[in-house]
Amino acid sequence: MSNHELSERSALRVEVGETGGYKSCDAARVAFRNRDIEASRREHMKPMHQESHSSSATEYVKSVVFGGLDGIMTTFAIIAAAAGSNGNYATVLIFGFSNVIADGFSMGFGEYVSGEAERDNAIMERRREEWEVENSFDLELDEMVQIYMSKGLSFDDAHTIVGIISKDPKMFVDFMMVEELGLLVDLDDAHGPKKQGAVMFVSFLVFGAIPLLAYLPGKGQGTDAVFVVSCVLTAISLIVLGAVKGFLVGFSISRSAALMVLNGAISGLVSFVAGHLIEMALRNEVSGAAAPV
Repeated sequence: MSNHELSERSALRVEVGETGGYKSCDAARVAFRNRDIEASRREHMKPMHQESHSSSATEYVKSVVFGGLDGIMTTFAIIAAAAGSNGNYATVLIFGFSNVIADGFSMGFGEYVSGEAERDNAIMERRREEWEVENSFDLELDEMVQIYMSKGLSFDDAHTIVGIISKDPKMFVDFMMVEELGLLVDLDDAHGPKKQGAVMFVSFLVFGAIPLLAYLPGKGQGTDAVFVVSCVLTAISLIVLGAVKGFLVGFSISRSAALMVLNGAISGLVSFVAGHLIEMALRNEVSGAAAPV
């Protein structure tokens, strides 16, 4: 492709951008999902926006999915174990909500701590790379050339690419962070780990409380029927969570939802059986201890 063709396309991008806005990663994903080539091309003709990535709907999908899934699974496991051991309403509500609050905080705080650790490590590595570029620029150039050659480029092509990107020291370090260290962290978003932790916590609370909703109106009667209602609420929540995950990441919505429900069914069954067996073992032990000698 000639430089003239590139210039024409760049100019066209600006013209389209004036009427159609900036390129949206979410719109590009929808075009890919629908295999709509024209929509994909229209989106790629728009100019990039420096901050457009921060508005992506998928930025916090990992925290929402992991937090929500863990919240549902742990809460439903408690409910299933209580049902298997003939537990009452009070047992389910006390242990269920205590778990939601405590484990939700633990998950959110853990996400925040891990995000901070990842960001601190990236900051330290960037400072090291900047120092090496400042003091051993020629050696860093050779290193980047070797990296691109290891990816299959010829020496001349690798040398040309490195020569271009190294004209801007900041951009050169950006490339080194990704190509050499494999680090892709948004260092400009200082509150990113806090937001990730908050999303994880809220997601855990919201989804984790859903299986318990069936027990709130009760007065201690019909625990088997209430457990069935809780199972239905849990299944619906898992279907929604799986469908949202599949939609956002471009995965099959039906398959993603089915996998979530299967995970919940297996987890609940294991907890129910474990609770039943433990309750039987304890009951037999108590009966044996109370039997006359």
